[in-house]
Amino acid sequence: MSYGPPPGQQPPNQPPPNQPPPNQPPGGYGPPPGGSGGYPGGAAGGTEPPNDFLVPAILSMFCCFPFAIPAILSAAKVNAQWNLGDYAGAQERAAKAKRFTLIAVIVGVVWYIVWTIGYFGIIASIMSNTPTTTY
Repeated sequence: MSYGPPPGQQPPNQPPPNQPPPNQPPGGYGPPPGGSGGYPGGAAGGTEPPNDFLVPAILSMFCCFPFAIPAILSAAKVNAQWNLGDYAGAQERAAKAKRFTLIAVIVGVVWYIVWTIGYFGIIASIMSNTPTTTY
């Protein structure tokens, strides 16, 4: 039974101790799979996560908050799903966040236009029905 060479001697064709083999970079785990960007490349995922539309979703709260709430919830989950490797799910969430943000903005703008027209209509109706008397 052999336990290796005696202390101080190196077997032939092996690197010295505490040095990486010649085909590996020194230290660490090496580059991530798929490139140095941290995200896998290719057609499935791309190189960076899709736009999450979080800021527009938050700003759409001022237009129509019932549609802005699902937009914010969907936008908040885009990066989490991307980091878990669910690239299709992340893109689906991003599309859903964009859709609900656009719906919230459009419904909010239409609501404010209708409300403003109604407000001025009521004021005009009150002004036209006011009796004019001269004393």
